[in-house]
Amino acid sequence: MKRIRLTLLLAGLLSLSTSAMAANVGDIPVHRPLIEEYTGTWCGWCVRGLVGMELLRETYGDEFIGVAYHNSDAMQVVSSSAYPNSVPGYPTAYIDRTSKVDALYGFGEISGDIVNAMEQFANLPVIAGIDVTAQWTSEERTSIDINVNTWFTTDKSSAQYAINVMLIADDLHGSGSSWNQKNYYSGYTEFVNDPYLGPWVKKPSSVSGIHYNDVLVGTSGVVANSLPTTIVAYEDYGFNYTFTLANLPKPSLIQNKDNLHVIAVVVDKTTKKAINANRCYIDAWVNPVKPGDVNDDGDIDILDVTTLIDYVLGKDSVVINTANANLDGDDDITIGDITVLIDIVLGTR
Repeated sequence: MKRIRLTLLLAGLLSLSTSAMAANVGDIPVHRPLIEEYTGTWCGWCVRGLVGMELLRETYGDEFIGVAYHNSDAMQVVSSSAYPNSVPGYPTAYIDRTSKVDALYGFGEISGDIVNAMEQFANLPVIAGIDVTAQWTSEERTSIDINVNTWFTTDKSSAQYAINVMLIADDLHGSGSSWNQKNYYSGYTEFVNDPYLGPWVKKPSSVSGIHYNDVLVGTSGVVANSLPTTIVAYEDYGFNYTFTLANLPKPSLIQNKDNLHVIAVVVDKTTKKAINANRCYIDAWVNPVKPGDVNDDGDIDILDVTTLIDYVLGKDSVVINTANANLDGDDDITIGDITVLIDIVLGTR
């Protein structure tokens, strides 16, 4: 369905008469820049990235779209050869997969200036908008169904765009050397007055008990054919992807399912640039209403009729899906619902 365009009425006074004209103006996409940090607990200077990413989280809240790629520690899930960027050393960070930055200093030498760098990117116009929703596929929460909606502000032929979906975990923690963060700022008095690194000067050279956020635990990669090559302005393009937790590289990293969220990125496959990004939390599973499926087995047949009869007769051990059994619309499960269900099964209703 085409996105509704806004109509602005422009009025002017000319030759003592009033005339008006209309201009169709499309929605303006909100630019949510993506920052990806490459880090490892063995890297003592990576404290800088850890601090910078937390600063961005505090600054932007749920609008912050950040990913931490861990290398050679307990949280690594992809090899460095699969990184979307070239990483000459650790820590390294990129905004929108094109601009290399320091995860704390940004483009300069001022501690905390990464906030200004992200703000600069947020103010840049983009040609694509992207929305994402996610939902658990069952009450057991073993898989996540993700829907991505993308739209563009201009027509384009021979387009080379694609979607990348990522699963992110917060509050990861563990014990042992692979979880302990090396800290080269320990005792480094030059940084004692730094508002962000100063506290780390007083910490030991190896810090345990850290809870890590924004950790990549699963990725679709850049999915070929996830967007068409012919783009029509303001047309909505949908893409669906499913993460099955058991199939993730390290299912053990799913320590708390409530601490997961999803990031979706629209990528230019030619330049590798992240055009725009968005994020969402995962909605609870909702058992879909299927009128007549009283026993909740996915089918509507004579077994549903006998189950409903037993329920109405007062057999306390009978469990039914009451939403599916309420067929006559009176909010009570009675013989009237049985009559309607028989008609459904016989095909007369």
